[in-house]
Amino acid sequence: MNLSLDKLNAKCPYQLIKLTDMTFAFLTDQGVHYKIGFRQDIYFMREGAYHFFINNSEGEHGSYDPKIVDVVIAVLEEFFDQEPSVMLYICDPTDNRQAARNRLYNMWYQAYAFSHQMTLFSDSVTMDGVTYYAGILMRHDHPRHDEILQAYQEFLRLFPQRYRIRAK
Repeated sequence: MNLSLDKLNAKCPYQLIKLTDMTFAFLTDQGVHYKIGFRQDIYFMREGAYHFFINNSEGEHGSYDPKIVDVVIAVLEEFFDQEPSVMLYICDPTDNRQAARNRLYNMWYQAYAFSHQMTLFSDSVTMDGVTYYAGILMRHDHPRHDEILQAYQEFLRLFPQRYRIRAK
């Protein structure tokens, strides 16, 4: 999969710089550097599933910036226009802001998914006293819709075991 830099920059309020086929960087008006994109997931599904991420390497927290939502929506549109894929997210708990991140995903879903026939399935898993929020986003008409839902439920069930294996 290769996301088009030209298409994205035509839609985005911030100029994106392509780092890989599916990863981009941008600088906000507040001077915060972000990376946004997808990594293929092999634990959830063997093919067709990608982890979405957006982060800033400096760990800076600016004030709310509605332009970032526009960047996220443009990236999601380009991603879901490519092929029938599944977006998986797990909210990073390292700074105890995972609940806020989960609220952002839900806000982005509300802004994007209803008008694009998307379905969000999200849940949380508590492990060692830490709550992890996770979810998947896919088109309603995905040809493997029911199979993916079953795989997601299994992913959540096995999350503590798989997370420990990956963390070692």
